[in-house]
Amino acid sequence: MSPAAPVIRSAVTVLAALAVGLLPATAAHARPGGPGQPGAPGLKIKESRFRVTAIGPGFVLKLSPRDIDVRIDEERFGDPAGGNPIERQTIDLTGRTLRPFECKNGTYTIRTGTFERTWRISQFAKRPLPYTEGFATGSPGIFTPFVGVLEGTVTDAEGRTLRFLISDLVQEVLTADGFSATAPIHGFFVDEKGRVRDRISLIGRFNSGRDGRNAVYGIEDRGTCRQIADLPFGPGSERAVVTGPLFVLPFSAPVTVPGHH
Repeated sequence: MSPAAPVIRSAVTVLAALAVGLLPATAAHARPGGPGQPGAPGLKIKESRFRVTAIGPGFVLKLSPRDIDVRIDEERFGDPAGGNPIERQTIDLTGRTLRPFECKNGTYTIRTGTFERTWRISQFAKRPLPYTEGFATGSPGIFTPFVGVLEGTVTDAEGRTLRFLISDLVQEVLTADGFSATAPIHGFFVDEKGRVRDRISLIGRFNSGRDGRNAVYGIEDRGTCRQIADLPFGPGSERAVVTGPLFVLPFSAPVTVPGHH
């Protein structure tokens, strides 16, 4: 895997998208979102400087500089009525060449760790523009939801070792009226004394009407780790907001920093 390659949270399975009910590839009058944009229903995030709680359909995730705790209720996780199974996958990050995290207080390269992912597809359908055809090929299903947990160690430019704990979530909802998504990434880089050196807080949100009309999207950044990179999803996936090997939305989106003008 090249240094520019992301850990693609959404390319989890190769399945043919159903032809019936796919959204046309149009998105008129796309405009950036801002603070207060709703994103997808069904996912609530409570965040303070050193604690994040995410409550979604059938799961609760709690993240702190000490640990990550995920509780999943399999009978309620996602959309059981859709008939699609819960999927699970664990990726060993040790030894992989991944894009480093570029943060305010250091640059961190993953040395050891795992990426545990749990998801359920609510339906097979196409997301509207600016989601690209390349992204649709790798991720033909709507994630309701996707729950990712990353833990391990990183080294900084001076060779010091730190722990990292990261949550990577997606909640997508497609209805006859439109498409919405919330894609938050939170995390901590913790030194040997238990101090938080840097903090990830990136929340992507997308809302559009039927067939992608009047699409509104944006990313809120309350942390200290953010980069720009080209993603491997074809035209339209350039200059996306990422943090290390993880992307927020798979296309370029405006960023707001709450409290900054």
